Amino acid sequence: MNRNENMQRMYGFFRCSQCDKLWESSHVYCEPGTDEPRYGQECKDCRVVCMPYRVERIVCSGCGHEECTCDEDERLARHINPNRAHRIDLCGKCRSGNYCTKA
Repeated sequence: MNRNENMQRMYGFFRCSQCDKLWESSHVYCEPGTDEPRYGQECKDCRVVCMPYRVERIVCSGCGHEECTCDEDERLARHINPNRAHRIDLCGKCRSGNYCTKA
């Protein structure tokens, strides 16, 4: 089994060390049982690789569970937008060849 298959997906908060731009991402991958991210993301303005300064478990803002129990209308109100494109060109995990999403 590939080491990347066991990683836990988390929600991360980023700050660029060069331009202070802030962003959040639901594509942060940590070793199981830790809050230590394995990959960084590039700032889309500076292209500086940044590691998240904070990570949290991904939970549904509707029901508060990691495994969502909401109906479709409630899921659409979630903080994470499932329709937002994942920037493969900025993602350290994807750039390493271990893609976060299916192509």
